[in-house]
Amino acid sequence: MKKCLNLMKNRLNFLNLKFLKILIFAIVLIFLFIFSSFISSCKIFDNNNSKETATTVTEPSTKEETQQTDTLNNQVVELNIWTKIEPKEQIELTNSIEIFSSNNPYVKITTKNFRNSEELLDQFTASSLAGAGPDLLITEIESLKALAPAGVIRPITEDIFGDILNKDFFKGLEEISIYENKTFSLPFRAFNFLMLFYNKDYIEKPPVEFIEIINYCKNVNNPGKDKWGFLFNWKEPDWIIPFCGGYQGWIYDYETNSIFLDTQEMIQTLQFLYDIYNKEKILPFNVDYGYINEAFKVGNVHMIINGDWAVNEYNSEGINFGVSKIPVVFGGFKNPTPMINGIGFLFNVNSYGKNLEESKNFVNFLLDQQSQERWTKNTDTLPVLNSMMNDENIKNDELLLNQLKQGAVCRGKIPEEILRVIRDSIRQNIESVLNGSIKPEDAAKKMQEDAIKLKNAQTFKAE
Repeated sequence: MKKCLNLMKNRLNFLNLKFLKILIFAIVLIFLFIFSSFISSCKIFDNNNSKETATTVTEPSTKEETQQTDTLNNQVVELNIWTKIEPKEQIELTNSIEIFSSNNPYVKITTKNFRNSEELLDQFTASSLAGAGPDLLITEIESLKALAPAGVIRPITEDIFGDILNKDFFKGLEEISIYENKTFSLPFRAFNFLMLFYNKDYIEKPPVEFIEIINYCKNVNNPGKDKWGFLFNWKEPDWIIPFCGGYQGWIYDYETNSIFLDTQEMIQTLQFLYDIYNKEKILPFNVDYGYINEAFKVGNVHMIINGDWAVNEYNSEGINFGVSKIPVVFGGFKNPTPMINGIGFLFNVNSYGKNLEESKNFVNFLLDQQSQERWTKNTDTLPVLNSMMNDENIKNDELLLNQLKQGAVCRGKIPEEILRVIRDSIRQNIESVLNGSIKPEDAAKKMQEDAIKLKNAQTFKAE
């Protein structure tokens, strides 16, 4: 029995020892688990710290990407330009856009050139009234007379366009850029104006006053051999009109659309023409533009008045010629003022924000000195800024410089529908003045009466 008890006691001790071992092992496992968890937590904590540090390091990169995205968004400033310009001007506009885009890569410019002004004006008016259309038009300045009343182009105001508006444009182009006392166009390029052409083989220095032409003709005219010092195209009123400006008047009011032919300046102009044909007798009557032009090219006439469009023609003929302002009028002290035309910039009333800002930047670019030089070299148009006469390349080009000097004293081209009335009125009466059948003062009065009748008939027909 005792033996049996001892055996049970030993067995119990064994079990207790085994249980103790198991308990210790379990405690060790639990401790290891807790320790391992603690270590893992530390690693996780460290990893979290590492991630936060990495984010801080890469944050500038994220900002840079954001800035790049913002810049890319700026690239979506898409300017649309509609034009009515000649082929040479189209090519140079494409060249200018390429240069501008290389310096402004986030501006995309597309263009559309129209075959005629009527198509351009019709499509633009319809598009703009619908709230669309191009941002910018580059076309003849006189187009604003049709667009401004429709409210489809933006007035060029000081608060928005001050930096461009204050440029020193030719006055003649400025005065046709206005409608109802508001500026609607910024002049860009000039063309179509008269000036004096002279043959350098005969004349070293051009005359400054018209009396010099009269005296020269008296010395060199030889009607028998068809040789003339000067010939004048009296059959075309555009050649007569400038002399009214020389006598310090003008035939048209750009603000009121009024015609002024019955004036002292027109009387003086008509008297001047009568005198040189009938008293001085230095000019033949029966010559027209075609004859005068050919006579100058073959050297039979030494001086004529012609348009800037003849420069290329005479250059191609190899004529040794020069140009200058039409000389100061006989008995006065001012140079005649031919009419001048040009192309300009007109802004869509629907263009605003970034598009308007980039349109202005592009216009400024086209008006800068380098752009004006390129356009002068590569097109048949001329600069519109008086400051370009100080440009070294132009100062060294006598032919070009003198064209600009004449352009600077020109008056703006009168609207075509009014100019037709004025031309017809002068044409109906000028021959009667030259042949002495009507006095200059009576002719001026009749011209005015004829002009009013023609204008009223034109208005009635339009209605």
